Amino acid sequence: MLPKHEDSKFKKWLDILQQESWQLELIISGVAIFGLIQTFDPIVTLANAVSAKAMDNTTLSAISSIAFAAIMMCLLSLTICLIIHVILRGLWIGAVGLRYFSGDIDYEVLNYTDKFKAYLKKRIGSFDKYISKLEDYCSLIFALSFLLVFFFLSFFISIAVFSGILALIGMLFSGIAEKIFSIIFGIFMSIAFLMTAIDFFTQGFLKKKKWLAYVYFPIYRVMSRVTFSFLYRPLLYNLLDNKLGKRILAVLIPVFIVGLMSFSINIKESNFHIDRWNDKAEYARVLNYDDEIADNERIFVNNATIPSKIIKSSSLPIFIKHRIAIEDVIYKIDSTLIPKNDDRGYELGSINFQFDLENKDIAYAKLKKYLEVLKDVVTIKLDSTVVPATYIMTHNRKGQRGYETVLDLKDVSRGVHILEITRKRIRRDSISTIDVARIPFWYYLD
Repeated sequence: MLPKHEDSKFKKWLDILQQESWQLELIISGVAIFGLIQTFDPIVTLANAVSAKAMDNTTLSAISSIAFAAIMMCLLSLTICLIIHVILRGLWIGAVGLRYFSGDIDYEVLNYTDKFKAYLKKRIGSFDKYISKLEDYCSLIFALSFLLVFFFLSFFISIAVFSGILALIGMLFSGIAEKIFSIIFGIFMSIAFLMTAIDFFTQGFLKKKKWLAYVYFPIYRVMSRVTFSFLYRPLLYNLLDNKLGKRILAVLIPVFIVGLMSFSINIKESNFHIDRWNDKAEYARVLNYDDEIADNERIFVNNATIPSKIIKSSSLPIFIKHRIAIEDVIYKIDSTLIPKNDDRGYELGSINFQFDLENKDIAYAKLKKYLEVLKDVVTIKLDSTVVPATYIMTHNRKGQRGYETVLDLKDVSRGVHILEITRKRIRRDSISTIDVARIPFWYYLD
């Protein structure tokens, strides 16, 4: 019995499906574009939420940044490609409809001079040729839409894999051994990336030269596993054996890379109004005011907030975002607060990955003591004067965990004031102080 892909009936079915595939392409493209556009805002919101939670964990922060960058790049490239495909496919449908109405191009009826007639016949040819080219472009763009997604995913997956190996080397070795292994692996990684990039952008140059192919082959085998290229390799090589496919691929990938990089282009509007000052008393950060971020689902609190830039009440609520680093300092100051089992870790719903679902060591008395020690960890100043504060645990309107206190402004003069918040942190087994926020506000009691 013949394999399925060699059966004549299967081949005939594929030929029929190939001719009718434009309908599926349009349906998939339309639904996909609609769905992709709807996903951008939720993904950005989720990315900001994860970033706000992972600020103390550099590893988790780096992983989430790479993951969301990969997701956004893939979605953006796919959306752009599919939009181009829908436009071209719409043009193709229009051309087919026009052919039914008007037939082929009759250059004699146009009554142009022989020079223009010869030129147009050579450059344009028959109308059927134009429709055929549009069909080819539409099919290639549709295939490339998903191929580009695999390309970008391969790039980010390879970065993640190699970064993970470097982290593993750091965990297994230390001192000179760690440096030696890291350097050796770094050199291999650099060579592998460079050769893979050269081969990719030259569309297989290293595979065509005998001695280069001998050197590149083992690297190619390794990188094909690391980048998961074996999943899309048949699609790629089937594209590269076609002249039109090679040309489109050669042009489209650099264009997309430049296009995606252009999204990071900014216009510098001032030499002074820049983010460098966002930790200064003269800079009002949007992230420090509850009313500024309340209606924006994408924005989360990084450090601390007050209700508004203009305070019209004699009470000033202050929210300070919880950080793992704050709790670490509390444990450093008072070791009696350290629970028998440290449950801090990743959770899936109510299941803690530390496999300790209820820490019975923590009593309410320890909670009160925890908040007492917090007074020594976090310091609040109003116009450079330390203000005593009592904290409670709370969540803000964004659902973020933190601490809240309220300052009495009854005896404070009307006008502009500066709220300064600092906290202690552990730095190389010693405790130092860092700035959390400087928040300017106007106080005008009604």
